[in-house]
Amino acid sequence: MHYLVIGQALLWIGFLIAALTTVFRLEVADDPWSTIHWPAYIVSLTVGAIGVVALRLRRAQQQRHVTAHNSGLEAAISQLQLCADQLDGLLTSQIENLSCEQVLELIDQQITPLLDDFADRRMAIRNVLGNTVYSAVMTEFASGQRYTNRAWSAAADGYVDEVHKCVHHASQFLRAAVRCVKQ
Repeated sequence: MHYLVIGQALLWIGFLIAALTTVFRLEVADDPWSTIHWPAYIVSLTVGAIGVVALRLRRAQQQRHVTAHNSGLEAAISQLQLCADQLDGLLTSQIENLSCEQVLELIDQQITPLLDDFADRRMAIRNVLGNTVYSAVMTEFASGQRYTNRAWSAAADGYVDEVHKCVHHASQFLRAAVRCVKQ
């Protein structure tokens, strides 16, 4: 932020002083170059050049910031993909054949840590892709997380049919979140 303000101020101050220096005195017909006060003109050009350097430093700083956020974005997307894959893996491992205790263990040990890791990395989506994409992704993710929690509760209570249904819904919502972030 400081480079932006300083750069713009120096650039415009240097430009205005250089422009005023060239028109401040009346032109002498015999020697037109003598009408410019060269020391002031050179100083103002130097001030303007320093402003340009400050603006370029600001741009380089922004590029480093964007690069850092993009790497965070890739990590967040891969974490979300991993969450969806784990839930799909739970579905394809024939959840009907698992006991409620096994489902509780799988959710506690495999899926919940992945959901928590994604939640920790979610701000990279907002920072890089904007609020619209972020809100769409987080709406789907929150629904997927909610259904995962419902599956855990149903397994804890022994409702096997409800467990299967909730894991299926959670998987669909997480897949939708992955599609939102990749659009």
